[in-house]
Amino acid sequence: MKITKKLGILLSIIPFAASAQTSMLTNPLLVHSNAPIEFNKVNAQVIKDAVSTVIKVTDARVKTLVAIPAAKKTVANTLMGFDGLSYDLSDLGAKLSVIASTYADDATRNAANDQSQVLGSYGSDLYLNEGLYKALKAFSLSATAKTLSPTQHKFLKETIIAFEINGMKLDQKGRDNLKVINDKLISFGNQFDRHIAESKDSIEFSLTDLQGIPEAYITPWKRANGHYMVRVNGPNYINILKFGDIEATRKAMYLKYQNRAYPANMATMDSLFSYRQKLADQLGYKTYAEYALVTKMAGKPVTVWSFLDDLKDKLTPHVGPELDQLKELKKEQQPNDPAVIYAWDIGYYSNKLLDTKYKLNTELVRQYFEMNNTIQGMFTVYQKLFNIQIHEIKGLPVWDPKIKSYELDMDGKKMGTFFLDLYPRPNKYTHFETAPISTYHIANGKEVLPVGTLICNFPEGTTTEPSLLDHSDVITMFHEFGHLIHFLLCHPVINSQLAFSVKGDFVEAPSQFLENFCWNYDVLKLFAKNYKTGEVLPKSLFDKMKAAQNAGVSIQYIRQVSLAMIDFTFEDRFNAIKAGGIDQVEKDLWTMNQTPYPEGSHFICSFGHLNGYGANYYGYLWSKVYAQDIFSVFEQHGVLDQATGVRYRKEILQEGAQEDEMAMLRHFLGREPNSKAFLKSLGIK
Repeated sequence: MKITKKLGILLSIIPFAASAQTSMLTNPLLVHSNAPIEFNKVNAQVIKDAVSTVIKVTDARVKTLVAIPAAKKTVANTLMGFDGLSYDLSDLGAKLSVIASTYADDATRNAANDQSQVLGSYGSDLYLNEGLYKALKAFSLSATAKTLSPTQHKFLKETIIAFEINGMKLDQKGRDNLKVINDKLISFGNQFDRHIAESKDSIEFSLTDLQGIPEAYITPWKRANGHYMVRVNGPNYINILKFGDIEATRKAMYLKYQNRAYPANMATMDSLFSYRQKLADQLGYKTYAEYALVTKMAGKPVTVWSFLDDLKDKLTPHVGPELDQLKELKKEQQPNDPAVIYAWDIGYYSNKLLDTKYKLNTELVRQYFEMNNTIQGMFTVYQKLFNIQIHEIKGLPVWDPKIKSYELDMDGKKMGTFFLDLYPRPNKYTHFETAPISTYHIANGKEVLPVGTLICNFPEGTTTEPSLLDHSDVITMFHEFGHLIHFLLCHPVINSQLAFSVKGDFVEAPSQFLENFCWNYDVLKLFAKNYKTGEVLPKSLFDKMKAAQNAGVSIQYIRQVSLAMIDFTFEDRFNAIKAGGIDQVEKDLWTMNQTPYPEGSHFICSFGHLNGYGANYYGYLWSKVYAQDIFSVFEQHGVLDQATGVRYRKEILQEGAQEDEMAMLRHFLGREPNSKAFLKSLGIK
C-alpha cells in the first residue's frame, strides 16, 4: 500500500515513525484495504491511538512536503501529496463520526466525540500552516502547474482558496487568534450534536390518552401497571401527531420532542453563533454567511435572501387556504371550540384531509410498503435505472446486530460496500443521514473501495406486525439511498473530489431528484405489494395518492423556507439579533407559518442542521430546483429509461466534484438550468 511505503521514507525524519507505521498497519480504524472493517475491535483506546497516530504521520508528511525544493515540486509529491494527507484525516474523521452517531457503548461513543474534536482542530490548523500554504502556492505558480489536467487545476485552485479563506492572508497574530476560534467552534459543534443524540425522555399516557392511534403502535408501549410509556423519538412523535385523537396528547408529545436538548443547547448555540461571527470578523467578512458562501453556488448572502424571499412570496397566498381546509375539519370534530390550527394539529388534520377529501387510507397504503420488500424494490429500481447490481453479504463485522451489509457492482466490477442501520435505539443519531465510513482512494496503483452507511430511524416492527413504512418514509429511503449511490459510484483519482465534496447547495440535488420516482406508478408497481396478500398496489389507490401529492404542499414548503431563514438569520444577522435572544428568531419567523407560535417549545435546540449545515439549510430548496430540472429530462425520455439513467450516472454521479456543478448541469440538461419544473411541482405558476 502507498501509505506503507511513504511511512518507510519517513523513518529517517522522525523517531516515532516505526511505531506509527505499526499502528497504521494494525489499528482497525487506520488500515486502508478492501478487507472488512473490524468494528467489533473498536474501543476508546483504539480511537485515541488512531487519532494520535494520524496526527504524527501527517506532521511528518507535511514536513516532507514543505521541504521539497521549488524546482523539484511535482504533481505526485506536492499536489497528490497534499491530497494523500487530507485523505487520511478525512477518512478517519468519517469513521469517528459514524461511531459517535451509532455506538451503544458510552466509553467508545464518548471517545469518538472527544477525538473528533481533537482531529477536527488539527485538520483546521493545517489551513493555518504557512509553510504548507507557501509550498502549494509556489507549485500553483510553477511551469508544471500550467500543464495540469482540468480536474487537477480545479483541485489546486480550490485548495489555495481554502487556505486563503481560512486565514492564510492573516499575519501570525491573526492566525493564532483564528486557531483559538476554530477550536472553540469545533468544541461547541460537538457539544451541540452530543446533546441532541444523548437526549432521553419519555411520556406516560393512559389508554384513553392514546385514542385513535393504531394498536400496533401502542402495544409495545404498554407497561405492567396498565399505563403506556412512550419514548420521545422520531417514529413515536410522527405516529402520535398523525393519529392521536386527543389534542392534549399530541401537544404533550410535540412539546417534549421539540424540547430535546433544551436547555443545554441554548447556551451552546449562543456560543456557536458568537464564535462563527468572530471567525468572520477575523477573516474580514461581514458575517459568517458571507464567509460560508464563498464556496457555494449562491455566492453571496443577498442571492440567498432574494431566493428565499421570492419563494416565500410565491407560497404565502396558498398557505391560508390550505390551513382553512384543516380548520374546517377541526371545527367538525370540535364544534364548541375555536377552530385554531396549532403546530401539533397539522399532521393529524392533514391525515384526516386525506381520509375525507381524497378518500386515501394511509394505513392501507402502509401495508404495501413492508420494510424488507421496499428495500429490495428500491434496489431493483436503482439497478434498472443506473445499470448497477446490489447483493447482500453476510458475516461482516457490524456495530449493531440488526445492521445488514451489501455490495454494489457496476459493469461486473465491485464499486463499494454499504450498511443499513435502519431503526432507532438509545444514544443513536436521531434523524436520517448517509455517512461515509471509508472513502475511495488509489494507493500505489490499487483501489481502496468506498464504504458507507445509512443511519436512519424508521419505525421498527413488532411481534405481531413487520416494519411498515408510510409513503413519506419510502421517499426518505429513496432520498438517503440516493446519497449513498452518489458516494459509492464516484471513484475520483483525486480523493478530495469525491461525491460529497460538491458544493454544499448542490449536494442534495442528486438525492432529491430520486424522490420523484416514488410518485410514478410504473416504478411503485415493481415492488409495492401488500405484505399480507401479495397484491400489487392497485392503480386506483395510487391515483388517490397522486391526487393528494400536493395536499398541504405550501404548508410544508413555507416551513422549509422558515427553517432556512432561521439558519440564515443566525449566520447573516447575528449581531443584529443577539440582544433579543436567539430563541426570539424562531418566534419572529414563525409568523410565516400562519399558525400560533407553540409557546414552551425550543425547536432550535434540536435543529441539528444549525451545526453541520450552518448557513446552508437554504441548500435543500436551492438544490431542489436543480433536482426537478434533472427529473424533467427523465420525464421526456421515460422515467425508467436506462440510457438516460446511465448518462446521468456518468455525467453527474460518477463525476463527483471533479467538474464544476453548473457545467455538469448544463452538460446533462443540454441547456441552462431553470426553475420551471420546481415551481410546477409545487403547483405554482
